[in-house]
Formats: sequence, C-alpha cells, structure tokens
Amino acid sequence: MKKVIVKPSKPIAFVGFVGGLALSIFGILYAVPNLGVFGIVWTILAVLMTLYYAINLFTKKGISLCKMEVDEKKTKK
Repeated sequence: MKKVIVKPSKPIAFVGFVGGLALSIFGILYAVPNLGVFGIVWTILAVLMTLYYAINLFTKKGISLCKMEVDEKKTKK
C-alpha cells in the first residue's frame, strides 16, 4: 500500500490565504470591536485559516488534512 497525503494546490492555497487575510483584517477592524466574543472567535478562526493556507502556499511540504492509503494494483496489457 502506498501512503498519500492530500493538501491544497498552490492556486487554492493562494486564494485561501488572500481570503483568510481579508477575513482576519475584517475581524480585527470590525468584528472584535463591535461583536464581542463572536468577533474574537471569528478573528481567531480567520487567523488559523490564514496560517494553514500560508504554510501550504509558502512551504514545499505543507500541512495535510487527510492521509490515505492507496492500494496499487498493476494491470496487465
């Protein structure tokens, strides 16, 4: 069996990073001052999302959310 890790591609990681950055900025500037505890939770989750996608975007190995074992079967021609 072959072990395979599944992580986002570079374009998806870029979109997630930019989106997470926007949500983090929104959280810091609006949600925390106006929404209290919900704003704090929002901002923490947005920062974690941004970090996840940044690691997958800027490092070679990245972080995988899913690890699978694949059974390799060779087919005869």
